[in-house]
Amino acid sequence: MAMLERLLVRDFALIESADLEFSSGLTIFTGETGAGKSLAVGAIGFLLGAKADVSSIREGADECVVSGILRIDNNGPARLWLQKHEIKDEDGRVALRRGIRSNGRSYAYLQNVSVTRADLASFTSAVVDIHGQHEHQSLLDEAHHQEIIDAFADLIPERESYQDYYVRWTSLVREYRKQAKEAEEKQNQRDYLQFTLREIKAAKPLAGEDEVLVREEKILSQHEKLFESVKNALNALHPSNSSQDGLGALGLLKKAHAEIRIAQEIDSSLLEILERAESAFLEIDDIVQSLGEYREKLRFEPSRLQDIESRLAELRRLKKKYGPTLDDVIARASRDASLLESFDTWEKHKETMEKEISNTKAITLQKAELLSIKRRQAALSFQVKAESILSTLGMPYAKLPISIERRVTEQGKLLLEPGGMDAISILIAPNPGESPRPLSKIASGGELSRVALAIKTILSAKDNVNSLIFDEIDSGIGGEVAVSVGEYLRKIALHKQVFCVTHLASIAVKAGTHFRVDKIVQGERTVTVLERLSGGARAEEVSRMLSGQKHEVVSLAHAARLLDENSS
Repeated sequence: MAMLERLLVRDFALIESADLEFSSGLTIFTGETGAGKSLAVGAIGFLLGAKADVSSIREGADECVVSGILRIDNNGPARLWLQKHEIKDEDGRVALRRGIRSNGRSYAYLQNVSVTRADLASFTSAVVDIHGQHEHQSLLDEAHHQEIIDAFADLIPERESYQDYYVRWTSLVREYRKQAKEAEEKQNQRDYLQFTLREIKAAKPLAGEDEVLVREEKILSQHEKLFESVKNALNALHPSNSSQDGLGALGLLKKAHAEIRIAQEIDSSLLEILERAESAFLEIDDIVQSLGEYREKLRFEPSRLQDIESRLAELRRLKKKYGPTLDDVIARASRDASLLESFDTWEKHKETMEKEISNTKAITLQKAELLSIKRRQAALSFQVKAESILSTLGMPYAKLPISIERRVTEQGKLLLEPGGMDAISILIAPNPGESPRPLSKIASGGELSRVALAIKTILSAKDNVNSLIFDEIDSGIGGEVAVSVGEYLRKIALHKQVFCVTHLASIAVKAGTHFRVDKIVQGERTVTVLERLSGGARAEEVSRMLSGQKHEVVSLAHAARLLDENSS
């Protein structure tokens, strides 16, 4: 059974030190008025993540520290929380430690892993629930009322199934809106993109085209100078007619080659020079041939020059608008074409998404409707059971109606939320003639504790919380009502670990574990001490609660008889 097994307290309020071990079943804290009975509950609450400040530190101490061992066993939510936060338990147990220093700095640890107070409270809330006038009470949070009704009606699996579809539906809607917004932004660019794409496509630019045209333009624009230079080069190498002086470079090289041949026939060492001269003659002869062919191809075409200049002007304009390079212009056309194509893709995808959203919403709505129907059916049965229990707890005329209303927007449209379409609120009318009002409006901590007791009795075998703490549950009650409260506490304790602060003997005798809280003076300091009672010491404490006297014979005998009757 998941429960709080051990509590170690140091310098918390008036508690200098305490080391308490707890078991399953019902644990009771009793003591004289003003002894500090609620300090035990306060220390537990501090350990579990309740808000605190330096006023919690015992006067004269630098800090207060409360630690404990929480057994989680088969508590699924607690184990899941640890798993999500990558914290490992030790044989189903978790060590907790919480402290606050005099400078106001606080700290909290789970298994020696530092956590925030909020994280600590989130984890422990899956195991322990505190009900008392000065504690954070889940019953006052109407968001928790849905959990109560769903747990009572065994609707948690159905609600989780609904939530799966709700998450899927809302995710689809978010994605649809995102894509629609993007498509709208693109749509605003459509005309401009189409214009730029038409302009670039009409020009049909080719990669590197401008560089080729620039070279050709240069040749045509300087044709005369180019032709003259080529002609002069040819004449220098090989004159075209005999009227020119000299033989030209090729003729002179030919003559030199012949003379070297004659010399080589005399001195064979000139063979290498002869070969080089021959190679030079052949190379120059090839150059002459190539230059001659190049000169024959040279043509001056004014119309071609005009075309090139016009084409280059067009390409320069495109580069200025979409460049700076022609490659950039071509890339721009490709990008714009892809964007325009995506418009068509969205139009096709839009219809598919809308159909999926509509289908998912229909299923989500259907599941929400079914949840609402079952909640309304369960609410009346829950109310009857709760009111029946309250009548035996000293609230015979109390009414506990369940308000279930559909959530709507300001415009009156149905509003689906993760928990469904229902706004659920447990109301109370404690006395005849009073209108039902929210539980948060209850002034009496005792009334609230008894409502909690009634609810926990109904849910005792169904919810995940394993330990319940009741403070001031006996406020304003006595006699047979007190006996009934004790019986109900013991009934819950069959399935839960229950802690209760009480001043009534008829409740105290129902406990399996009994602690007495005393305020004593040590030296010049007042401290609160907690002692586990058994045997005669327990009988004396019950006797004190009955008559105000520990050792009064009749009262002591009555106490012993009550303890004996409730020992089984």
